[in-house]
Amino acid sequence: MFGNLKRTLITAMLCIAAAHSATVAVLEITVSNDEVDLTVDETKFLTDELRRQAARILPKEYSVLTREKIIALVPKTAENLNSVIDIGIVIKSDYVTQGLIGKIGGLFTLTMEIYETSSGKLLGDFVKESADFKGLLDAIRENSPGLFANITKDGTIQTSIPTNIPAEQKKIKTSFWVAIGLDILGATAIGLGIYNNAASIKYHRESEKLLDLPKNQKNKDAFDAEYKKMQKAETTRNVFYVGGGALLLSGIAVHIWF
Repeated sequence: MFGNLKRTLITAMLCIAAAHSATVAVLEITVSNDEVDLTVDETKFLTDELRRQAARILPKEYSVLTREKIIALVPKTAENLNSVIDIGIVIKSDYVTQGLIGKIGGLFTLTMEIYETSSGKLLGDFVKESADFKGLLDAIRENSPGLFANITKDGTIQTSIPTNIPAEQKKIKTSFWVAIGLDILGATAIGLGIYNNAASIKYHRESEKLLDLPKNQKNKDAFDAEYKKMQKAETTRNVFYVGGGALLLSGIAVHIWF
């Protein structure tokens, strides 16, 4: 009894899931006449690319049928089907595409269309020209989002990275660069402090040399000048050390806080 109930519930769940999903059949892209010098493998590759694009960009509630699935669903009397709409009805696909490659004045022309099977309504299409196979492939890749957007509920498909970065991410990014700026300023200030420390040592040595001179060679003015230079270098050194340290600590605080 419980086994039958379980199977019934599973079947019901599968039916509900199926009811909320839509199937898309990407039919084979064909050529209009023998003047279109493309091989079967090339047209199959273009169809495969269109199918890959559909599977990549359509929302998860859309199921894209594989070539094998479409072939398995199409009956042996497929020659009696007069349009892609008929094929869509037979294979029970909600949407179906049709592609045709022609050639005019040495240029390939690619016409892609997508239909709603139930109504037979043309939902969207595009027509592109190209001088070669690569151009046809690029046309499919560039125009697939717009083509398949016509079957979504809101008529749009998210195909790129969002540019509207949340405010919190912007805040974090800004704080990162603020912290880096503080680090650079702090390191620069410390560097200038080291430079002035070296200068103060130099002036101190110069003043000591003047003190060591014999009395008759001593020059008080020269000594005072070197001594003042030493004091100034020491003061400047201390200012840069304190300022640089404060800037580095601020940078570290910003890194930790944010």
